[in-house]
Amino acid sequence: MENQPIIKNPFGININIPQKTIQEIQKVAEKEIQEITVNPFIEYFEENDKVFSGEVAEEIRKYQAQIYTLGQVMREGHPVTTFQATM
Repeated sequence: MENQPIIKNPFGININIPQKTIQEIQKVAEKEIQEITVNPFIEYFEENDKVFSGEVAEEIRKYQAQIYTLGQVMREGHPVTTFQATM
């Protein structure tokens, strides 16, 4: 066992990758991971900002008040029909 050669790269793979290539691969990988994980969340919160800030709930309350007021006015001003179709 003492005379066995030390194998650095098994299966005859003796490829040295330049450090610059490794750094470029890391940059691309970091960018892609951010695109996959972080950006969809940011876009979701930006698109739905009005929901989270309460603006949508305020608009709903305004519309409900308008509907209620309109209903009150319509009930108060409901005309009485006087048309009679007798012969």
